[in-house]
Amino acid sequence: MMRTTATLLATLLLALAVAACGGDDPAPAPPLPESIRDLLQEVAEVRGLEAPETMRALTVARADLYDTYLELVTEEDRAQIDETTEIYRLLGYLEPDEHLWDIQTSFLNLVLGFYSPDHKTLWVVTEEEGVGLEDLTRPQRNTLVHEIIHALQDYHFDLDATFDDLRGNLDAELAFTAVVEGDAVAHTDLHARRFLALPAAGGVYFLASANQLAGIPPAVLRELYFPYTTGASWAGFVLFNEGTEAMNALLAEPPPATTVILHRELLNSGWEPEELGASSLPADQIAGRLGAGWQVRAAGSLGEFHLINYLLGDERYWPAWLFAPSSRLAVEAAKSWAGDRYALLEGGDERVLAARVRFVDADEAAQFSRRHRAVATRGAEVAEEDGYTLATRPDGKVVALLEPVGRDVIFVIATSAEAARAALEPLVKG
Repeated sequence: MMRTTATLLATLLLALAVAACGGDDPAPAPPLPESIRDLLQEVAEVRGLEAPETMRALTVARADLYDTYLELVTEEDRAQIDETTEIYRLLGYLEPDEHLWDIQTSFLNLVLGFYSPDHKTLWVVTEEEGVGLEDLTRPQRNTLVHEIIHALQDYHFDLDATFDDLRGNLDAELAFTAVVEGDAVAHTDLHARRFLALPAAGGVYFLASANQLAGIPPAVLRELYFPYTTGASWAGFVLFNEGTEAMNALLAEPPPATTVILHRELLNSGWEPEELGASSLPADQIAGRLGAGWQVRAAGSLGEFHLINYLLGDERYWPAWLFAPSSRLAVEAAKSWAGDRYALLEGGDERVLAARVRFVDADEAAQFSRRHRAVATRGAEVAEEDGYTLATRPDGKVVALLEPVGRDVIFVIATSAEAARAALEPLVKG
């Protein structure tokens, strides 16, 4: 199954990942060379997990990578990519003519290796045809180490089943991706130090070079790198303070939200986000008010990371962005997130994203609302209407802003002012 940012992306991380897909059982792979069997045992020892009795490992020439990738993508995967693209356009991550599929395929130029849980197979990308596992260079062996860790995770904890359970929840998918990738990056580095290998950079089910492609929107880059920067740092914290068994427990039972990754002090606190049920955001009523032909396409939770990312917008990406002075206001505004629910609706060429976000108290809700208003109205055409504000962004999307209702902040982003007004009506009445 494809994981978009997380995500993507979602993610993607969702976020931008090569992961499992459906299909026929693959043909048997050739036996692992002795040197690779030895490497598997080394990595299993470092990770503290028993090596699989069988592990499929292959090489793929970069010239063949795109075709291999296409074979792993199902219609369901493409539909999820389309859905996430619509959400990201409304949030302002993507321009109207940008699509996550194009970003993903362009990112293949940097892929060094990937693992497919459904096929129980990992691949190492080589620059030339006909390079076997026994011929890998030292950096390529490090790529193999990272993917072996994914194979170990999957063998013991069934990664694909967990992602299936989290499907449709952008926040929870990204949190679990941070666990999976953070664990892999941290243990790849441990293996590198123990066996004097070159440290490698991590990816979301795949390993990619540290270069970033020009033209990828900053919001997408922040989500793409979150699992193996913030996630890796967090995983190191877990391993140092709690040990391998704690990491195993998190793979078996993922953290409920990115808030746990962003706030280390919550690790053993028993914290859970508040669940906002369907009645808190009556999507069917919104669709009915929007009119004939409108339908609910998706619903889920944005989470603390995506609120920060949304408020940052086009702010330049760099590796330490989360701690940059330019990020402080967005981070502070979202830090008391307690839960949320969003719904994506579509009718013809029009789209609506409606959201209710809950904070720990009314003061924190007001802080987020003030920051959101400042961001949404910057460079926008602003109109004050009966009880709400409409801000038409330069990209043509319209953000409808309401005053907080106690601990809750309600907002709508739509492709037109008419759709925004109609979507607000059931929310205002509620």
